Amino acid sequence: MSVNGEEKKRKQTIAKITRKKTKLSRLATSLFDPVGKNPYYLNRGSGGDMTIAITNLSALRDNLDVFNEEEAPWLASWIEYLGDKETAARIRETPDEFKEIIIERHEELQELFSGRK
Repeated sequence: MSVNGEEKKRKQTIAKITRKKTKLSRLATSLFDPVGKNPYYLNRGSGGDMTIAITNLSALRDNLDVFNEEEAPWLASWIEYLGDKETAARIRETPDEFKEIIIERHEELQELFSGRK
């Protein structure tokens, strides 16, 4: 491969990585700071007298212990509503692993979001 061909390939690779990082950064913002989106309300306690408002991915991760597998489809829908279709699809495919999937996605995107602040 010629020097020009190698340089072109390197620039294309850099552009591809930059596009992917930009896309993930936007996704991180939509999950960690969902402007104009409704929270996911979780009713707990006797007669549903305790309500927890899950407002973003961090709040969801912090409250995962109060969710059960039957709520995984609702969580998937809410995550999709925030803009993350990929994670929603993964939860729908394997609802018994929803906690691990959410923790993994949180860790993956947290750095991108915190790096922008």
